[in-house]
Amino acid sequence: MVVLVTGIAMLSAACGREQEQAGPGDGPATSTTRRLEAVPAPDPVTPEGVAVAALQEIYTWKPVSEDQGASLVRARQWLGPSLTRVVDGSTDVRETPKPTLRWAEWARAGAHVEAFTFASGEKAPAGADPNVQQFKIGIEQTVVYPDGREEQLPPATVIATVVRTPDGWRLDGYR
Repeated sequence: MVVLVTGIAMLSAACGREQEQAGPGDGPATSTTRRLEAVPAPDPVTPEGVAVAALQEIYTWKPVSEDQGASLVRARQWLGPSLTRVVDGSTDVRETPKPTLRWAEWARAGAHVEAFTFASGEKAPAGADPNVQQFKIGIEQTVVYPDGREEQLPPATVIATVVRTPDGWRLDGYR
């Protein structure tokens, strides 16, 4: 019985401890993504940098002035042959992000959606073709309203496939 009471007393004391003993990095927690925003983006001529830049453009939405899917057209400079065919309409598959049923709501409110994209650092195993690389890319989106209010959307992760073309590395697919 004494051991039980002593254990409860120790647990209560530990749970009630002040923040002053929190240790290194005291202060409010900062998300990994917010810390990544302070780091320079990858060089957009590298395969990883192309994936980050292209997906940031694709997942940045402007419901007031654009139709759903227009972001893929805006990202054209970063796209490889497969996604260029999608933009040109020569394929049946629309590999566009699935914006949302809230598109019309955001347009009426005058809002836009900003994307923050980052490479996870995890690289897919090297394939047989050195001209094709894959990266895991994190995507965080924020709806920004004209009055300054912001709304975080659920984060997403995609696998980006980048191919070497005569014009450099280009995003050729994502899932």
